[in-house]
Amino acid sequence: MTFGERLYKLRNDNNISQEELADLLDVSRQSISKWENDKAYPEITRLLFLSEYFHVSLDYLMRGTEQQNSPEEPYRTKSMLSVWNDFYSNLSGKQKNRFALLYVLIVCASLAIVIAVIYLGGYEIGKFFAYLTK
Repeated sequence: MTFGERLYKLRNDNNISQEELADLLDVSRQSISKWENDKAYPEITRLLFLSEYFHVSLDYLMRGTEQQNSPEEPYRTKSMLSVWNDFYSNLSGKQKNRFALLYVLIVCASLAIVIAVIYLGGYEIGKFFAYLTK
């Protein structure tokens, strides 16, 4: 069984259309069709999403085999970077634009707070020195 056949089976077993999966991955329906016909492969971030979305390992998705966990290592926790990458790669283009705007607003607000603290601190220090020189 090829990657495309496994993807087709996973998608149909979960009753998801090519368009719905394309929306989730922020790609065209034609991209899903190419993947299922083994004419192209998704990028690694999208492979990771597919793996987690369908609850299968990357090993199964790419090779058709399941990786057995050793008894000493039943599972691995995700790093914050991995969680962030999963979150960001699952956003649509519109959501990514909104997230970028939110990021800019947070940076501007933080900068305004820092400037206000510096200004107020300088003002209070100036008042203190004026008091000392009287």
